[in-house]
Amino acid sequence: MRIFDSMNIGSKIRKIREIKGYSQENMAIDLDMSVTGYGKIERNQVALSVEKLEQISKILGVQVDQILGFDESIAFNNFNSSINNQIGHSSFPPEIEQLYKDKIQLLEDKISYLQEKLNSK
Repeated sequence: MRIFDSMNIGSKIRKIREIKGYSQENMAIDLDMSVTGYGKIERNQVALSVEKLEQISKILGVQVDQILGFDESIAFNNFNSSINNQIGHSSFPPEIEQLYKDKIQLLEDKISYLQEKLNSK
């Protein structure tokens, strides 16, 4: 069983939970654990198993990689951007656009690398 250390995953989970409008109590009930135990997850005080992270992602209605890659500044910039789009503005700030382009390039590089590894076997 793979365990995630406290590399701020709990903080990311907390922000996503708050954005989704869930309480800690709701999360604890859905995860069949105490509120105190769930709070330790959000405070990065306990290691998080893959299984527990998958349960949390299912409850929050997001993919695990969305939790791991969650960036509060991007999330709120996207939120602000969607509000701006409603009033006539339609572009991302250049730094956000560059972050997305960099992330896409990284994923394309990973795909190419994995395809090369498969083809060499």
